[in-house]
Amino acid sequence: WEWDGNAWTERSPATSPTQRFGHAMAYDAARGRVVLFGGYGFFSGGLLADTWEWDGNEWVEATPATSPPGRFGAAMAYDSARGRIVLFGGVGDGAELGDTWEWDGSDWIERTPASSPPAREYGALAYDRTRQRAVLFGGFDSVSYLGDTWEWDGNEWALRVTATHPPARTWHMMTFDETRERAVLFGGYDGDIPYNDVWEWDGTAWLEKPSGASPSPRVVAAM
Repeated sequence: WEWDGNAWTERSPATSPTQRFGHAMAYDAARGRVVLFGGYGFFSGGLLADTWEWDGNEWVEATPATSPPGRFGAAMAYDSARGRIVLFGGVGDGAELGDTWEWDGSDWIERTPASSPPAREYGALAYDRTRQRAVLFGGFDSVSYLGDTWEWDGNEWALRVTATHPPARTWHMMTFDETRERAVLFGGYDGDIPYNDVWEWDGTAWLEKPSGASPSPRVVAAM
């Protein structure tokens, strides 16, 4: 489906990715493609490791020489400064993953920085265009809900320790507000309750926005 600002339109391409959940998607602005990776297919072989691109008319399955292992619950965002899609973590063959991959439009490249965030599923990743950093928050490591903040600059992951931050959670959503130059986080789940709080990351600190009119609590939504 496509939203033009006024209405939803269902598209009917000749070829489409198979049914799945827990996949990752991001828009490659330089190449004008929506990129989809992986997920879990109940009717299509379990863990998926396929890469697809939507050009506005057709879905085309990419055939890279190298791909991340199959997974669902990964976090993905587009690094506009470097022209690459960044992917982190997810759930692979029975365990959470903590690997970092980048898609350059032709191939997936595994990055091996000196330090990385702990393995996790369903963290949220948003690209801060102002500071040229991909910001990762939270997720679940099969034992604990996480409340840590990490930034990827294209070469290294750096843990950002702040006095205040959103409570630990998974299944939340996050995107970057370019006009106000802040990453915006909403919702999620901490093992007890679903959230509908709103937090913003300005590159230095997390700020909770005052409560008011807000969507109802929810998990695994998209923003």
